Amino acid sequence: MSEQFILAFAPLRLKLQGYRKYFFKHRDFIIREGETVTIEAFNEIYFIIDEPTGLVVESDYGMFDSTDDPLEESVHIHRGVIRIFNPGNVKRRIKFIQAVIVN
Repeated sequence: MSEQFILAFAPLRLKLQGYRKYFFKHRDFIIREGETVTIEAFNEIYFIIDEPTGLVVESDYGMFDSTDDPLEESVHIHRGVIRIFNPGNVKRRIKFIQAVIVN
């Protein structure tokens, strides 16, 4: 998803889930080759910006896979325990817009 789309879509998504108070942060991670990064996001929702290549992201909301053998459908919105895995042999970058829920 483009950053512009996320910033337009996220408030609607949050409102539909009953959240009225929140703020946005940009998050930018480097995932080294063979590494898994875990994020605990229980009062947050993470929106993947663009299409980062060569990574697998899994959470309570589903899975995003941009490896050479991708899933038929990838989820770009994540929450709960988020695991970002780089199965490749080079480091990769992934960017998110993080919606931090206040209420």
